[in-house]
Amino acid sequence: MALRGTRTVALTLLALLAIGLSAGPAVAETIVVTPAAARPGQRVHISVPGCSTGPTAHTAASAAFTGDVRLHGKADTGDADIVLKAGLKPGAYPIVAHCGATTVLGRIAIASDNAGGGGRTNYWLLAIPALALAAIAGVFVLLRRRDRP
Repeated sequence: MALRGTRTVALTLLALLAIGLSAGPAVAETIVVTPAAARPGQRVHISVPGCSTGPTAHTAASAAFTGDVRLHGKADTGDADIVLKAGLKPGAYPIVAHCGATTVLGRIAIASDNAGGGGRTNYWLLAIPALALAAIAGVFVLLRRRDRP
């Protein structure tokens, strides 16, 4: 009985997925963000595959951006430099680019504003390996003295 219910749920999900894929606009590859993890207020570069040129303006939008951006065609991608909002909380924010009839999806990862050395350094953590090395050296010296006649 449970197998029949599971099969029904799986078939329903597959049907919904097929309907969703055929009803919406074409979705292309993902957006590349550089750097991969950015900080609030930082300038980042996005590259949108398959979004180089066209009769209409190609744009990208995200809640992480200070505003919608226009993508500039470059080879086979659309590129833009964006300034991120200053007060963003760490996490992943979706990016949606519109390139004519094609929609390209991506995400931007926002790191903590003080990541990478902006916070307080815990120097006492450095003492642990130093004490361990001192203990090993002390044991080594004691063993060497013991082996001497």
